Amino acid sequence: MTHTVNPIQIQEFLGGVGYPAEKAELVRAAREQRADSNVLRAVEGIPDRTYAEPTEVSEAIMGAGRHPERRADPSGNEDSAERGGERFDAG
Repeated sequence: MTHTVNPIQIQEFLGGVGYPAEKAELVRAAREQRADSNVLRAVEGIPDRTYAEPTEVSEAIMGAGRHPERRADPSGNEDSAERGGERFDAG
């Protein structure tokens, strides 16, 4: 089963972060709060920049239909963990 994250779940693990915040700080906070793998993967997947407020983080994760378990290659095409296009679902 594929698990998605929602903005409330994300912010629970990023509580206490002072904004503006860099991506590295957000990833560190999620790890320190022992975020589950889906949340951690989603935060790790956001663009490397400064986020002015929590809503920007949520928008970066949830925007454009992006799923935290998928990665985009530089051309903008999503891959599926290089499995020849086949979807892998460990859950």
